Amino acid sequence: MRRSTIQRLLQLLVLPLWLPLAILVVSAIRFATLSPGEEISGLPNAVAMVALMVLFAWIAAFPLTLAVTFLHRRVRALAYVCGVVLAPLTVYGAVIGGLFGPVGVVAYPLVLSLPAWIALGITVLVQRRRSNMRPAEGA
Repeated sequence: MRRSTIQRLLQLLVLPLWLPLAILVVSAIRFATLSPGEEISGLPNAVAMVALMVLFAWIAAFPLTLAVTFLHRRVRALAYVCGVVLAPLTVYGAVIGGLFGPVGVVAYPLVLSLPAWIALGITVLVQRRRSNMRPAEGA
């Protein structure tokens, strides 16, 4: 049974939310401790910065999410390995990239998703070669 276009679009928009949520968790663990005498006067500015970070991290999650999704359709074990290895690296890469601004938040995950895209390309080439090497039916 084929999924509808709306379900695919919803999946495409919801799945990449893993990166902003993971960055928020890592940031909360690392930076959420306020000193007792510290004021919360910069709260509106902090909220605006977090909102921009979530937006750019959501955009940055698309390359790895799409690569792992496409890999999952072909070779599930390889997709799980890529996801388990590259997702934590991508989270910390995006956190470090946040020091360089929005471009860094997008650039680090983009570079860190390249191994998954390379694995997908190799998988496609191997499967295409196998399908071309099958003997012709009816001959």
